[in-house]
Amino acid sequence: MIFYALIGETRPQEEDFTMFKHIMIPVDLRLSDPVPKALQLAINLARQEAAQLTLVNVYGEVASDAPEGQEATKMLADLARDIGEGLGREVDGIAVYSTDIAAEVDKILAVTAQDIDADLVVVGSHAPRLLDYIFTSHAGHLALHSKASVFVVR
Repeated sequence: MIFYALIGETRPQEEDFTMFKHIMIPVDLRLSDPVPKALQLAINLARQEAAQLTLVNVYGEVASDAPEGQEATKMLADLARDIGEGLGREVDGIAVYSTDIAAEVDKILAVTAQDIDADLVVVGSHAPRLLDYIFTSHAGHLALHSKASVFVVR
């Protein structure tokens, strides 16, 4: 407030000011509770900012324990519907097929964020492991290669 008072500008109206219009969150359907802290944060931010929320799941043949095809699409649609009911508006779910998830997931998430014009990606993460100091994590790759802001949640 002091900053605005010193330069003589008026502060923007709260209802006119939103930082994010479209929030994307990658979800891993192999987990019984996919990224709960990150998902809850994304929901809270979407509610606070009146932003569109899109869930993204990358599935494929390599992750044998992961739901595939129609099953992945249905699980994602169900999750999006449940979140949308709590949020009070529609939540989108995008299931993306990959022939090699481990090799392609970073690029798929960055391209998807750009394609849907997401301005924030909320990513669940784990504590750094030895290989994370050698290779970039998924969240690190997104932060480097996406135009969207990236919020990493542990």
